[in-house]
Amino acid sequence: MVSFMKRILVVYYSQTGQLKRILDSMVKPISDNPSISIEYLEIRPSTSYPFPWTRHAFLEVFPECVLEKPIRLAPFEAMHSDSYDLIILGFQPWYLSPSLPVSTFLQSPEAKKLFRGAEVLTVIGARNMWIKSYERVKERLEHLGGRLRGNIVLIDRAPNLVSAVTICYWMFTGKKDRCLGLFPPPGVSESDIAAAEKYANAITPLLEQERMVEADEIPLTFGETEINVSLARLENRAKKIFFLWANAITKRPRVRKRLLNIFFVELILALAIVSPVNSLLGLVFNRFHKRRNGYR
Repeated sequence: MVSFMKRILVVYYSQTGQLKRILDSMVKPISDNPSISIEYLEIRPSTSYPFPWTRHAFLEVFPECVLEKPIRLAPFEAMHSDSYDLIILGFQPWYLSPSLPVSTFLQSPEAKKLFRGAEVLTVIGARNMWIKSYERVKERLEHLGGRLRGNIVLIDRAPNLVSAVTICYWMFTGKKDRCLGLFPPPGVSESDIAAAEKYANAITPLLEQERMVEADEIPLTFGETEINVSLARLENRAKKIFFLWANAITKRPRVRKRLLNIFFVELILALAIVSPVNSLLGLVFNRFHKRRNGYR
């Protein structure tokens, strides 16, 4: 009986390198399997975004990212564009939307060819708010004809306000150490990145037995990330506000810089005031919910 090699394509954009490390950890056990071939396709903007971010660059991507307006990408090509057994798509949320390079890629003719009829697994590396960006990627993949079989999420486990401080420290300094020696390191923890290889152990037998449909159970069986109800509500409200700001900014190019600066002030105030209040209300809601359902 002839045995055919399985092909996996890992598509990703990683500005800081964290997501690439997550993906590397996840596929490491698979890479040791001689019957499985792994290919990487890095999405790269024609003009790279800076890291660490400058304040100007960070604000400039906001309107187009929220509205998912395509940018110019560097040329790319997959080796076996019509014959992958699984495509793993790794992405990060920017402003509660898919990062601009990823949303651009998903609107390209190459993506239409690549994802049509393909089995897809998405992998997200995020601070803590990832639902709205995932919903948009899911919609894009459905439009492209891809079959989304599961979603794996790795987040910063620090409390919301703490992670807001540490992620800003990381984004604007490029340092992933303990801010002021008091805060935890920003981003997904090293232990969680290392533990991501367990997802490969779940995917491999499904690939070998051609039962990728069962990959729908992967996030339910192995995922540690539960949806935080209070954060989900905050994310839903914030997304609507982001759309209003993005539309206003793009329609008024003459005062773009001024509006971006006002938006930045509002964003800081929201992190400083709204976020703690929302976290407190979330704790109260969760405690009430548990008591109502008979938990102590």
